[in-house]
Amino acid sequence: MTCPLARDGHSGGAGWGKQRKNWPTDTKEHIGLAVLGCHFSVAEAARQHGVTESLIHTWKAQFLEAGRARVLSRMAPVWGLPASPETARGTVKPS
Repeated sequence: MTCPLARDGHSGGAGWGKQRKNWPTDTKEHIGLAVLGCHFSVAEAARQHGVTESLIHTWKAQFLEAGRARVLSRMAPVWGLPASPETARGTVKPS
C-alpha cells in the first residue's frame, strides 16, 4: 500500500518531496564569498540561488573553518602553534 501523501507512487520515507541537490564546491565557494564580502545578504543569496538561509550559513561556516585550518597549518611553525587545527582545539592530543 502506498502512502496517500507520497509523490509518484512512492511508499514514503526518505525519498519524499524534493530531492537534495548536490551543489558543486565552486558554486558554494562563490555564494559564500559573495555573502562574506557583503555583496549579498544571506537572505538575498538564498532567494537568488533557491536554497535555504541555513544552508548558506552552513557553507559560510565551512568556508571559514577551512580557511582557518589552512592558515593554522601554514603558520603553526612560525607562531609556535600545534601543526593541526584539531590539536589547537584540543580534540587531538599532541604526541
